[in-house]
Amino acid sequence: MAMGDPQSRIPAYPGVDRFIEAFDRLVVQSRRTRSRVPVVLLHEPEGGDAGRRIVSGLRSRMRGRIEVLAPHAYIPQIPDGADPPPLELFELLTNQLKETMPPGTGELRLHSYRLLRSVVTAPAFDGLREHRHTELRNHCYAQHRAWSRTAQTLWWLGGRDQASGGTLLELLWNFVAGPLFQRLPRAVYGRRINRHMLGRARSRRWYARWVRQQQGSPPTDFFRSALDLVHTELRDNPEQLDRVLMQAVLSDLEQACRTRFLHPWRRRRTSRFVLLFDEAGPQDSRVQRFLRELRSAVADLRCTSVFAVAGGVRSLAARIPDIHASSLAQAGAELINIERRGMTPDQPTGIVVPVAQGPEDDQAAVYWLGRWPTLVTPSPRWGPVTEVAGAVGAGTLAIAVMAGLLLVPGLFNSDGDDPCQGSTFLGTDGHCVGVSEGAAGFGKGPSERAVRTVLEQIERQNEEVDQELADRAADDPRPGRRTVVYFGPLTGGKDAEDPVRGGTYAELRGIAVAQQHINAQALRSGERVPLRVLAANAGDRFKDAPAVAERIAELAASDPSIAGVVGFGQSRRNTYEAIRILDKAGVPMVGTSGTADDLLRQGEHYYQTAPTDQRAAQVMAAFASNAAMATGGHKARRVSLVADATDVYSNSLAASFRTAYGPSRTDVLLYTPTDAPEPDPLPTALGGRPVPTVEDLAREVCRTVKDEPRTAVVWSARASQFQLFLAEVSRISGGCPEMSVLAGDDVTNALTDQQRPWDHFKGLTLFYASHGYAPTLATESPEASAFLAAYDRAYGSDRSIRGRALRGDAHVALAWDALRYLAEGIDQAWRTTGRHDERLDRGLVQAVLYQGLGGGGFDGATGWIDAHGAASGGRLTEDKLLAVVRGRPDGSTATEMLCGTVARDNERARWGPTGKEHPCP
Repeated sequence: MAMGDPQSRIPAYPGVDRFIEAFDRLVVQSRRTRSRVPVVLLHEPEGGDAGRRIVSGLRSRMRGRIEVLAPHAYIPQIPDGADPPPLELFELLTNQLKETMPPGTGELRLHSYRLLRSVVTAPAFDGLREHRHTELRNHCYAQHRAWSRTAQTLWWLGGRDQASGGTLLELLWNFVAGPLFQRLPRAVYGRRINRHMLGRARSRRWYARWVRQQQGSPPTDFFRSALDLVHTELRDNPEQLDRVLMQAVLSDLEQACRTRFLHPWRRRRTSRFVLLFDEAGPQDSRVQRFLRELRSAVADLRCTSVFAVAGGVRSLAARIPDIHASSLAQAGAELINIERRGMTPDQPTGIVVPVAQGPEDDQAAVYWLGRWPTLVTPSPRWGPVTEVAGAVGAGTLAIAVMAGLLLVPGLFNSDGDDPCQGSTFLGTDGHCVGVSEGAAGFGKGPSERAVRTVLEQIERQNEEVDQELADRAADDPRPGRRTVVYFGPLTGGKDAEDPVRGGTYAELRGIAVAQQHINAQALRSGERVPLRVLAANAGDRFKDAPAVAERIAELAASDPSIAGVVGFGQSRRNTYEAIRILDKAGVPMVGTSGTADDLLRQGEHYYQTAPTDQRAAQVMAAFASNAAMATGGHKARRVSLVADATDVYSNSLAASFRTAYGPSRTDVLLYTPTDAPEPDPLPTALGGRPVPTVEDLAREVCRTVKDEPRTAVVWSARASQFQLFLAEVSRISGGCPEMSVLAGDDVTNALTDQQRPWDHFKGLTLFYASHGYAPTLATESPEASAFLAAYDRAYGSDRSIRGRALRGDAHVALAWDALRYLAEGIDQAWRTTGRHDERLDRGLVQAVLYQGLGGGGFDGATGWIDAHGAASGGRLTEDKLLAVVRGRPDGSTATEMLCGTVARDNERARWGPTGKEHPCP
């Protein structure tokens, strides 16, 4: 299987085709979807040269048959014991990267590396230290003139001075022109270097961070801080020298991949820079030391433009953790997964792949490599000159159009005519969706009035935090505020589900109370991070969730103060997609009342506060099997299970309940409302008997209850349909004057509505699962007691039936716990920075949440919240507290079953009356 010349042969080891495919996809991956890539270490456990042969084949793939296809550098094997000078390896790499730039991609300029190279090669300066930084600047400018034609020309125009051996005429000319053509450009060069190395742009902060780590204080002048690099002791410390040079090279390569408007050559740089090492050698070798610093710098700078592969790894260093693959095929699958979903901040920076020497008999690899012998790179449609002309023409046309719109009256709508302002836009149902600073951007109808009231309260609390922080001094050591986005359906479509019934109103109350509580502690102590809350409207029943998630991701990319997102209170397919979008953007998320089992599978940045549907179904099944809940105070013999096969939440809860209760005792009735936001059944839809209308559903259930009075109805569908169902049952209730219903947690939304279930059907006996009932826990949990006290201070004056129901509603307490969870992660991330506020970012918050909060968890208003992190048990609480509550027409409730962990060292393992207790599932 020859590919061009003999060097292009890649050995067909098992799985090599899968590995090469992943390699190709990562090399040509689009800039917008890139994350950092682990360094691939090809390890030969039994010796041989298999890894080196693969590296050689990868080099040939990028060299192509006619022209270079991707920029790359190749480091041949270094003989044992031969440790080249520190700069030699960097020079070899950078020179090859410049030489292998594909045609049409322009010249690779490594400004930071050239500058740092000039610094570390500078001679030791004598004299007073306050003058040495000027001498260092002059030395760097002299090196700069060696490759900058403009600087060299200006210096030549300035003439020669006495030190350069100039004649009398040249000295006179230098006296006149030297300040303009020599000293002024050198001074401008010094100012540009300071702005470039110490500027505020993210790509330019690496040097300031590096110096701060070494000295503990930020640099004020580049050349003053760089004097330490000139010292001979640093040259004797190769790891320290590698560290600063590595960060310089990576920052240049990252900057080289960022496009510019009038730089079409840069737009053609669509491939990653590939570094290939023939042999990494033992752990103390020059190349392995280089690779360790490369891996650390890629993680520190979040560099996405470099991909390194090293063969001949004879000794794996134990200083940095690795991903261990069992074969080339598994490594390829892991790399393809990284190409699709990106890497998490805490994921290891290297992947070790064992490659055994063997016969080249993998027919799949032979066939695949025969079809794709070289790397396939995207080809530009037009040439660089054409692109420049097109860009200039498009820009001119755009300016002309905008000028016309502004100058011609009536063509440009005023702000008052624009229905959506700021970061909001028109959604599916005609309401503004997106992210808003307060309540101004969202619906103004009667159904949204209560929601707007809470949003205005949150807006006032944001202003109070901003006003408090505005009075602080610039050097105040206390942390600044961070922003959290609440993600939920803040408006309902025309004649659609009211957000008050969707749990949003209750969740917003919990968010507002938690924000007030958190900020009061933060501003009083100075040891916690105050929070600002923005509201993101995902549309009625999360119809616009993916588009809104894209908008949040864009805002997070431009606003580093955004620390995370809370919400996702409804388990729907659009919710899944929104989580995947934010997970890809690296935004930490904490769920409120979302319960579907698959929520956690959508991304590693999502953490769940509520129990899963599987746990809720097991608790409900245990209650239905043992409690006297059927009509007449008897135990149920059979269950009529009502589910919606198109709804993620309903399908998940119903399937788990049928499994736990027993399929032989369960009759499944499938009903999908006509206005379902996602009408197509799920691929894994629950099997059962379809019922076309709510009238037919009521008739089927009534017939079953009439034939067998000891039948219980289990409602796993949405609460909005529960009210319609009861109204139909009441209309035909001659056959079933009484009915006992055990409902999932979503039915609690019906209890906070103006019309309660008993207003529709008086013969109802209602039991429902509750994910939090703070009044029951107040005597045992200090956090539940603190939550109720804070809630009563904010909403104690609301004495309506709905107000009393909201006080015990799980949505309020879950929202409190979710924001407290994220706030605790932000606080701990701030403390890990050594209380340096500028170091706190989303990546650090995600790392803290992923590793687990200190102490392993905290007491929440809904019971114990297990926060050990993904590394120690997952991103949810396995034995989360759950209750089965009996509702009454007068608004009072009674807790019939309580299972799970109430607080630290307080677990409910049994339920039921004394003497007849049952074990909790």
